[in-house]
Amino acid sequence: MPTQIHHTTCPLDCPSACALEVTLQQGQLKGIKGDAQHPFTQGVICGKVARYGAVQNGPRITQPMKRVGPKGLGHFEPISWDEAMQTVVAQLQSRISRYGAETVWPYWYGGSMGLLQRKALERLTHRAGFSRMKGTICSFVGVSGWQAGVGTFYGPSAEDMAASSDLVILWGINAVSTHINLMNFVKKARARGARLVVVDPYRNRTAKLADEHLNPRPGTDGALAAAMMHVLLAEGLANRDYLARMSDFDGEVEAHLSHKTPEWAAHITGLSAETIRAFARQYGQAAAPYIRMGLGMSRQNNGAVNIHAVSCLPAMVGAWEKPGGGAMMMSHGAFGVNIQAITAPHLVDGTPSRELDMSRLGAVLGDAQLAPPVTAMLIMSVNPAVTAPDLGAVYRGLTRDDLFTVVHEQVMSDTAKFADILLPATTFLEHEDLYSSYGQYTLQHAEALLPPPGACRCNHDWVNDLAQRLGFTEEVFQRNLSETVAQVLADSKLPPREQWSQRWHNVTPHEADRYHRNGFGHADGKFHFRPAWGNTAMPALPDHWAVNRRDLPSDRAYPLDFMTPPAHAVLNSTFTLSADHEQKLGEPTLMINPVDAAERGIVEGDWVVAYNALAFLRFKAHVSEDVRPGLTLCESNFAAHAFKEGISLNALSHANAVLPHGGVAFHDNRVQVEKVD
Repeated sequence: MPTQIHHTTCPLDCPSACALEVTLQQGQLKGIKGDAQHPFTQGVICGKVARYGAVQNGPRITQPMKRVGPKGLGHFEPISWDEAMQTVVAQLQSRISRYGAETVWPYWYGGSMGLLQRKALERLTHRAGFSRMKGTICSFVGVSGWQAGVGTFYGPSAEDMAASSDLVILWGINAVSTHINLMNFVKKARARGARLVVVDPYRNRTAKLADEHLNPRPGTDGALAAAMMHVLLAEGLANRDYLARMSDFDGEVEAHLSHKTPEWAAHITGLSAETIRAFARQYGQAAAPYIRMGLGMSRQNNGAVNIHAVSCLPAMVGAWEKPGGGAMMMSHGAFGVNIQAITAPHLVDGTPSRELDMSRLGAVLGDAQLAPPVTAMLIMSVNPAVTAPDLGAVYRGLTRDDLFTVVHEQVMSDTAKFADILLPATTFLEHEDLYSSYGQYTLQHAEALLPPPGACRCNHDWVNDLAQRLGFTEEVFQRNLSETVAQVLADSKLPPREQWSQRWHNVTPHEADRYHRNGFGHADGKFHFRPAWGNTAMPALPDHWAVNRRDLPSDRAYPLDFMTPPAHAVLNSTFTLSADHEQKLGEPTLMINPVDAAERGIVEGDWVVAYNALAFLRFKAHVSEDVRPGLTLCESNFAAHAFKEGISLNALSHANAVLPHGGVAFHDNRVQVEKVD
């Protein structure tokens, strides 16, 4: 039969939200490539999504199942959808009658970034009065830091950078592996003569392409930025007119920064004072310097402070006034999509229910004093048995005999193995959705291209089914996907889908808004060097905040920093169950500097154990100068079965809430490493 070409959008948690061209034949996915017509995708997609057929056509959950063995082992037997849902309803009603509605905790995240599928559980939470989820696990810390200074979540686009910037700084973002389309625009800027500088603690794939790579110690970005501002002020490279007009900069801020010398920062960052001073001069002398900030540097206990300090640099030199200058961290603030037709906040009856921190999953499930206790979970679009911190505590919680767990999933993930009832979920090719983005400026609509296999249902439909079986009859639980899309667009005062002139709707802010020329997102319209953290323990001005694990007496027995940055071969944990992706990912490897390896008698390929107070895991050693002395890391994600211990990387990650509003310091851990037989 002939092949068919269709268009859709990548649903995965990535800034690009790529427009895709999909080839189908006889109801099977045959190929995926980037849409060459899309202004941001421009035909480029990552290799992992290009190989998505290994997931789509691979082992899938296609029928409801109930657990028949111990939790966590994945022993199930098939049942009908009706039996599964009747069991779910009976179990929820029993627990609610004993403890109240807050005993149920819906838990979801970014397995699908489509607005309708991702947010579906919120409307049921609002109507039923279930415990709400505080979605802290990814961007919460970074958002707090950016909000403190800039106040709005948009900025100059990649297209702006490609056309006009003469200095591109990728700070805390390994774009080659996590935002490949951005590199397409960086390439265009470099073809004009722009210089590329990468700031990242290790020499990753992006750093290897840079004109210059700065590798500060993890969590010291604030010190580097403060010292750069010291140089800019001391050497007349600051734009004092811009500072006076567009920021709250004053003599107090300047006096504070006068003490943040490159020599001071050198001791903290591990960079030489000469390197810091040269970088500051390079930045201050550029005509249109552009900083693309990633969330990587926010994954520290001082992450918000670091993000804020770096965000001060464009204001210091007035880079926002220059085409191609300024900075960008996230673009989602430009979309203005009203999602109340999806989440239905109007259904909250009186006082909103309690909010539980998703990043503290293990602690919440293990809290004997929590009233009411969490005795039921509805889990979709997330795999916390891999992605949550302090996995030991998470595993203990998920194996509680009194916890009833429903998991809606495409594949047999590590979390699915803990389910009491396991429901089959659709992939993005099998349902309709709307997609915004946090890295570019197009709103996209995607239709279902393939029929769901077996009894698979999308998030939207199974949530509505559950709501109706619980007796909720409101209109929001009756609408189908197409009706909901239409309502969202109408509520957002956006054109109906059939009136879009292209397969996407461009929401790029006007140039003056992208560059904040009419003011920043605070009541006074100014950029804020003084962050309103709402917490007096945090620095009142741009600075280094010494609260990293290496600063804590409790962690001094563990001499090495340990990070878990994203791997090139997989994007989220869904891919770890594909044999093709798993082969490309390889076995868990611990990168360690030759100096640290020699001190421990470790050579390339040795088996080593990394451990701290939480857990220990075995790795193959990769001895490399790509990591600085004192730093070890393993690029993630891995399924639990990749480790001999039967638990994944985040067993070594702490789950303490990062100030000011919560989040996880995934890259701020300490370990000891030893050679093992």
